Amino acid sequence: MNKSSLLLSFKKEESFFFKPLRGAFFFEKKKQKTFICLFGLVLGQAHASEALSASDVQGIVTRVVEAAATMKKPATVAVTDRVGSVLAVWQMPGAPDPVSIMNNPDGHQAGLNGAAVPASAVAISKAITAAYLSSSYGNAFTTRTASQIIQDHFDPGTANAASGPLYGVQFSQLPCADLMTRVVPGDALSITQGPHRSPLGLAGDPGGIPLYKGGQLVGGVGVKASGAYGLDANIHVNDHSIDEGLALAGAEGFSPPAGILASTITVGGLLLKYTDVAAAALVSPRSRRVLTAATMPGGLKTVPGYYAASNGFIAGSAYETPASGLVPDTSGLIDAANPPDVLITGSCPGGACQTRYPAIAGAGPEALSQAEVLAILRAGYTLILNTRAQIRNPPGSAAAISISIVDAYGRILGIISKSDAPIFGIDVSLQKARSAVLLSTASAGATLDSVSASAKYVTAATNFFHAPVFSQDHAWSARAIGNVARDTYPDGISGTPNGPLGVSATYSTPFDDGLQLDLVTADLVAGLAYIAGATATDAPDYCTSLPAPGGSPVAPKPVLADGLQIFPGGFPIFRNGVLIGGVGASGDGVDQDDLIAFLSLYNAGVTLKTGVGHAPASIRANLLSSGGVAPVYVSCPFAPFLNNSENNVCSGK
Repeated sequence: MNKSSLLLSFKKEESFFFKPLRGAFFFEKKKQKTFICLFGLVLGQAHASEALSASDVQGIVTRVVEAAATMKKPATVAVTDRVGSVLAVWQMPGAPDPVSIMNNPDGHQAGLNGAAVPASAVAISKAITAAYLSSSYGNAFTTRTASQIIQDHFDPGTANAASGPLYGVQFSQLPCADLMTRVVPGDALSITQGPHRSPLGLAGDPGGIPLYKGGQLVGGVGVKASGAYGLDANIHVNDHSIDEGLALAGAEGFSPPAGILASTITVGGLLLKYTDVAAAALVSPRSRRVLTAATMPGGLKTVPGYYAASNGFIAGSAYETPASGLVPDTSGLIDAANPPDVLITGSCPGGACQTRYPAIAGAGPEALSQAEVLAILRAGYTLILNTRAQIRNPPGSAAAISISIVDAYGRILGIISKSDAPIFGIDVSLQKARSAVLLSTASAGATLDSVSASAKYVTAATNFFHAPVFSQDHAWSARAIGNVARDTYPDGISGTPNGPLGVSATYSTPFDDGLQLDLVTADLVAGLAYIAGATATDAPDYCTSLPAPGGSPVAPKPVLADGLQIFPGGFPIFRNGVLIGGVGASGDGVDQDDLIAFLSLYNAGVTLKTGVGHAPASIRANLLSSGGVAPVYVSCPFAPFLNNSENNVCSGK
């Protein structure tokens, strides 16, 4: 897209003043609430958990503003709850707005690099990222943690190191995604029930901090006061981030338990980062200006599609209660003793909640039946309960992951989530399932060719592999897609060409990564222009302008209705050589995601004996080669299970 078309003209808006893991020691603090919820119509119970009160939210904002006023660094601050509901946006006079996305260090400006975006969109995206990547009993991640795991080397700046394990996750939770909730004027439930969309996807710009209350994750705070919207390009140098210090000031009294900080968790032997600074290192609480409601500079700021200043400071929703939009499944269809969570919709009249995505049959030739969908979900959930987590403390904890199943049209056939799984994994699991479906269809090349933003990648892939790999029978997993969407091939090896779905390493950034971004750039720009007041039209209610498959029951919605995803954990589903759907898993280490998605389908197929299973080995993408290097189809952890020492569990399947 032309750079000039990305620059948004902004109209100044008037500012308005004004369980989980049930064995945990917090159990005795919880109260039980009885309600009815559907996969079917079954009476059950959910455990009410901690939540931010309106006064909590006001206090968090006040502390940020006090610190910012003391430092003379006017800021925009946003607070969200755990499911992404925006509870407040405050902007101080003189706060930078709009904010520029970082320029490409190598000077090549493409994608979103250099674009101007609303400061409120930045602050919201930071708060949502910190909330969505964290959990109550396993891990607490910040946007600095996110920065470390989304860049083209892990650790960033390390030569000849593979890309970050979540390379590409920044383009999830998109404002156009069909899964994500958007606030609708006059609809009170749309304010609370999540998961809510993020204006810029997930953020890697330091200044987003998770919020905890009574030891439980209750939300996130995001701040933008200084510098470009970017990332931490050198984790070995303390950048003394003003945004991060201010966010930490706001989070005082809402810190996570020390044992789950990112700085206590390793991935691939590398320690993750939580923050570079402490709030007190930038502005001591003793020297901080004390403000009252009457002296607070600035005011609450309306953000169209996300937050209305007229609502004041909003209380957050308690996780796993109907108000949050995510509750334990009470149908017993998956696991009656230790139920997964399901998304719900509506006001639950009389206590009856309607599941948004109950298990249903697919459409099309050889389609999945409802019983088969349930069998795959059950198999996957059993695996989750018995798989060793990668990013959760203490070591030896069970994984907490979300699973999505779609049919050959990308229609959602079922979604479940383990209690306390990071919220980001719900949408990402769906992206992975859909990505595997789209690129495994014989018509994938024609579909991508039909849109100018993606057509060049089809040609690049054909030239790269000397075969029309998206126009004939080739089965692509999310891991294989990711292999060819990196800025080097093989991944991380300096001096090698980029994969055909990526861009050159000489100018790639997390804001310009190739096909993944190009498919949704127009949607992102539309949503940002709407926030800025430059247009009356919000982002579309599904992502990408790709056409829907012929005969789709959800046309005109395309398969990638929430965008492409390019890291492991998704596989196409076949029966009798016919592509009939996809399965995706996300929420823990990427090898754990691969394991859950891969073995859930394999194990269910063995049990069902109906022909449902993986793509024939003869058409999997790992049989392709470029320069003697083949994409990897699946990679599972060594000895992954808690209850046995079995290894090589995905080999030969």
